[in-house]
Amino acid sequence: MARIVDTSTMAWQNGGEVIKAMAPEWRANLGPAEQVAETYAKYDQKTLRLDPATTRRLDLIRLAPGYRDLTYAYHDSVEECFCLGGSCWLGGEGTIHEWGYFWRPPGWVHTAATEEGFVALLGIQGECDESGPASRRVRPESEAGRCVTTDDPDAALGPRGFVKMLDSRLVPWQPGPVFARCEGPLDGFDLERVAFKVLSKNPWTGAQSLLLRLAPGYRQARPGRHTAGFEAFVITGSARLGETPLPAGSYFERTAGAEEPPLASEEGAILFAKADGWLDFR
Repeated sequence: MARIVDTSTMAWQNGGEVIKAMAPEWRANLGPAEQVAETYAKYDQKTLRLDPATTRRLDLIRLAPGYRDLTYAYHDSVEECFCLGGSCWLGGEGTIHEWGYFWRPPGWVHTAATEEGFVALLGIQGECDESGPASRRVRPESEAGRCVTTDDPDAALGPRGFVKMLDSRLVPWQPGPVFARCEGPLDGFDLERVAFKVLSKNPWTGAQSLLLRLAPGYRQARPGRHTAGFEAFVITGSARLGETPLPAGSYFERTAGAEEPPLASEEGAILFAKADGWLDFR
């Protein structure tokens, strides 16, 4: 069955708790040991998804004003982020603001800092067809904004490319019937009451990150199955999964192939969603 998390009922992890939850290859390379505790006292997180086998994870994070990474670094994994509030400066890349998004392939050197504070969904893709395991490799500031793991420009971008500082407010909504022409038959969706914004996508596998806008009255007609894994976070509004309410701040994960109850929304909602393959609900 679907796994549902109401983040409002979860306690924030802070400081040492955040560090302990990191993959060993990340935790060991945070910077000067005598400064790590002070730095991560300004870092809170709520873990929505964590797979120890692949190191894939999705966290709701909150950085206090003045948070700053101790070093520049790159990751062997894809890092993905959707900003829910505040802003964060990324060395070598620019500043991400509310409704901003990035998908960074492995190997690109960066750092992070925020003056006003920052709230976001932060994903580490972990080991899959486009990403390696979670890690952090310290590099000099002079390499900021460069990929240092390969000289092949195609390999540096990976199948989704480097989606850098995308302002999702400038991406057009695709009405359900229009989106379905390219995606394939979305038989189980209420296509007349849904619209999509694609944030990043692997054209080979169909895996993608996107925003869904459910109009008031949206309802999938009956239970169904996703061919690939599907997960979503309710940004605004509210929805229901079967009879379970999904207020803003809720997260749910639907397992590939398992029959799940229909998704509905009386008032309308906007969701950040990830599909591990071609999007469907049959």
